[in-house]
Amino acid sequence: MLAHMSAMHRSWRSKQKKRHFNGKSLDDVIASVPAGVDSLDWQTMCEMWTTADERRVADRNKQNRSTQSMPYRRGRTSHYQLMNDFSRMHGRTLHRLEVFKMGRCKDLPDGSESWVDEESRRRYEAMTQMIAPSSDIDAESHTPATPEDAFISVMGKDRPGCVRCAGSGETLGTWYRSTETSASSERERIMQEQLKAQEEKLKAQEEEMTQMRENISRLENVATKVDKMSILLSQIQASQARTQHVPPAVQSGSDSETDEAADDYSDHDDHVS
Repeated sequence: MLAHMSAMHRSWRSKQKKRHFNGKSLDDVIASVPAGVDSLDWQTMCEMWTTADERRVADRNKQNRSTQSMPYRRGRTSHYQLMNDFSRMHGRTLHRLEVFKMGRCKDLPDGSESWVDEESRRRYEAMTQMIAPSSDIDAESHTPATPEDAFISVMGKDRPGCVRCAGSGETLGTWYRSTETSASSERERIMQEQLKAQEEKLKAQEEEMTQMRENISRLENVATKVDKMSILLSQIQASQARTQHVPPAVQSGSDSETDEAADDYSDHDDHVS
């Protein structure tokens, strides 16, 4: 709470300096006291801003801002306010990878994304690749990184007094105490999802093998029936061949004599007439 209040006070002083001090002489600045500010306090701040140390710090910060990469595009909306608004609207807390994107990327109406610079886009893609699960179950065991671990790996470890994309009120102690439990829960959730995906793939492969075995069994039955029909067809063809080559029957001698007697009888009758 105290760290957050200190950050708010520094932000307020920065705004007052930009609105009422920069570009004016010291006498004019002291004479024009902003509304709601004590005149003695205002004079003290103005005199402090004119010291050599304060000017050196201001010039250094100005130079750093001019060469800063991955600038924040949300203006005066702080990371803390951004996370708080999202939590109220969606009922969950943003992780720093999401905050990083929201502060440096804009979704266009056509569905594309507009990043503030190429470095921001490159780092975000590197972080998303680290948290993406592996799709090959035969590959070596791969546990995806949590969003927090991926953010630290790409952006670097946080320094004392500065927790990137976490809001000005956060310190190393407050942030990592609150994220330690959530990080372990996130790892467990990712491992469970990965295990579930592997089980589903193994189940699909088992069903495919069962289907293949059934197809092979049906093909074997068909092959057996074809062999039986082939044997039966061969037997029918052999029987037909034997029937076509049977020789004609030979007439016996008694039948010949009977026929000759019948002829003689006919001739005898014709002669009598």
